[in-house]
Amino acid sequence: MNSSRILIGVPAFRGERYIAETLQSIQAQEFDAFRVLIAVDNGDTETAAACQPFLRDARFSLVVHDRQLGWAANINWLMGEAVEEFFCYWQQDDLASPDYLRELMRRADENPSAVCLYSDIQWFGSETSRLICPSVTGFALNRALYFFETMNGTPFRGLIRKSAIESIGPIRDTVLESAFEELVWLAKLAREGKLLRATGPTYFKRKHEDALHFKWFNREPAWKRSVWIEFGIGVLEAIMPVIPESERETALSVILERLCCPRQGRFLLYDPEFEAAKFAAEFLAAARSRIGIAVPDAAQDADQRIIREALTDLPPLTVLPELVADVQDRLRAGSTVKLNMRAGDPSTRLFGHGWSSPESWGTWSDGLSASLRLPLPDTGNVWRVTLEIQAFASTIRPRTVSVRSGGGGTLARWKFHEDRIYHQELLLSAQDGDTIVEFALHDAASPFSLRISNDQRMLGVGMLSLTISPHERRNLVG
Repeated sequence: MNSSRILIGVPAFRGERYIAETLQSIQAQEFDAFRVLIAVDNGDTETAAACQPFLRDARFSLVVHDRQLGWAANINWLMGEAVEEFFCYWQQDDLASPDYLRELMRRADENPSAVCLYSDIQWFGSETSRLICPSVTGFALNRALYFFETMNGTPFRGLIRKSAIESIGPIRDTVLESAFEELVWLAKLAREGKLLRATGPTYFKRKHEDALHFKWFNREPAWKRSVWIEFGIGVLEAIMPVIPESERETALSVILERLCCPRQGRFLLYDPEFEAAKFAAEFLAAARSRIGIAVPDAAQDADQRIIREALTDLPPLTVLPELVADVQDRLRAGSTVKLNMRAGDPSTRLFGHGWSSPESWGTWSDGLSASLRLPLPDTGNVWRVTLEIQAFASTIRPRTVSVRSGGGGTLARWKFHEDRIYHQELLLSAQDGDTIVEFALHDAASPFSLRISNDQRMLGVGMLSLTISPHERRNLVG
């Protein structure tokens, strides 16, 4: 056996029924340079007895805690015992394909900057769906907010670098059963680097009604309300290190919008419904008290403004006159103008029909068509419009997009074969209709239909930004 590179941590409590099958799955791994540490909680002698036969394998060891730590503190204890390069959390009743560790380790060696490597999760037992988390890359803030928006905890059961764990610290152990704290912890992990999906190997997660997180859904509303506030504060704490001081008010608005506003594909443990403003005020008071985001002296009504921005839906084609005038003035002066199309940016009011709710990174199209208004000045010039687009595509599900002006013919036809960011250019003048650009999204599909997630939006492309600049030639017909 090679020297250990992975510590597999198995927290256990009342797991005597399934834990032997789990440990057999670990023994069957094709990669053997690992050490297994089983931490049995609260003096559970029955579970400890079920583990005894496996201690004949020198790679396996067992510790029994005399008192009950709970799931978060037990995993924290296990992570603290790691001296290896990687830590791998393995739930007491779960299994994995024999190539699971081998393939994750291979990807880790190929991608030394990745902080986490993980596979898809296949449910078995009383459910047979599949959980998929696309690779989480890009800017640190966007990586962190991905877990807040999607609540996709798939990477938690992956191969995680010990150096990253040391940087972010333990899972928060809260009085609310640490509900959803693995997602807060993943948001912190995502600050440290990219998380990569490994296709091929599979982690098999057993579905049964005794699981702790299923019981959370049946708890009383007051408990859920407290959990939802604590979850938001946890994510806010996670993103603060990568938020400039000047953007902290915007961060509060983004977090609040996610907590309060139902959207297609979102999960809300607690839905404020008609008391959203009251819930929002309670969250902001708690956030300011605990994180120390001060109310600006010149804007004592800042919280009310944040609540209005977070809870008010903007009409899709209501464009602020100031925004249009500012953009057109800068273009007339010969400047290049970049407009971000993400949550909190007024530029999102340029969206017409066919767009989902703006998110922290940008905005997904939702449906087979979408429109976008461009504030081009009527100067007779031709303008270069560069669209920064995230394609919801792959080699087996390419996406075709046709682009035309509101009053003219087809401007472009794009085909995307990869799930990545593209930069697509259009040449337009203000005579192209009323500067409304229409996108025909021929192959839009929902992640739900592709068994990627429960998101039922019809995704085609995501808009991150658009940049408008003068083009060298004049009077070019689109």
